[in-house]
Amino acid sequence: MRKGMIISGVVVVILLITFGSAYFWYNSNYGTQDYYTQIVDKGTKFVEKDDSNRSYVNYAYHQPAYNQASQKITVKFNGNLERPLKLHAYLKIGYNAKRNQVISWSKVDKKDVPKAALKQINP
Repeated sequence: MRKGMIISGVVVVILLITFGSAYFWYNSNYGTQDYYTQIVDKGTKFVEKDDSNRSYVNYAYHQPAYNQASQKITVKFNGNLERPLKLHAYLKIGYNAKRNQVISWSKVDKKDVPKAALKQINP
């Protein structure tokens, strides 16, 4: 009975270490901090080819973004659309500092942008 409890305890510890390590790795490489920005230009148009050698249009953006504490970073990201993003649209940016990369972005309403970030975006 006691031997079975020891084995069970060892298995639980091994599982906790494995899942904890996997969570830490995933969070450090793909976890994001929220920043907010507003589209102020039409972006830079560029044409690329996919794996099937078909051309597609994309737009690149390079602009400031602010978090809830008004801290500023400069982000670079692609719109991933064949048209420019809507001018003056507010975006919530998912930024990974370790990779220095925008992981995701989504359009948000002005009312959903934190006041400190909004104050920096629209002084």
